[in-house]
Amino acid sequence: MLTLLLPIDGSDYSARAIDYAIRRAHEAREGAQVHLVNVQPQIATPHVKLLVSRDSLDDYYRDESAAVLTPALESLRDAKVPTTAHSRVGHAVDHIIECCAAQHCDEIVIGTHGRGGFKGALMGSVAQKVVHAATVPVVLIR
Repeated sequence: MLTLLLPIDGSDYSARAIDYAIRRAHEAREGAQVHLVNVQPQIATPHVKLLVSRDSLDDYYRDESAAVLTPALESLRDAKVPTTAHSRVGHAVDHIIECCAAQHCDEIVIGTHGRGGFKGALMGSVAQKVVHAATVPVVLIR
């Protein structure tokens, strides 16, 4: 069975990656499983921790992640693709790579803004860093 990891952030690029994953899953002769992952950046300023309770912060992360994951889950399930969603908080690249290993994924499919060259180097895109850190093939969708 083909196992795909699909990091999503709610962007149009992620939507295109979902469409690709659906096509890829339908073409897989041995069947496919998709793992969605959304990584929320950790709010790490000391002032937030003084003013907001841990529970409220956890609720915020959960709500933000659900807002991105729910439509993606619905699209994949409507297409009859077995899908599991994962929410994480922290450094996106680290969690994407960890989730890929933990779920024994064969491939990572990730949307990218496609900023190459100097601008891409300055911005240091998540997709570029995933390509360098991954031990499985990475498909970039623009």
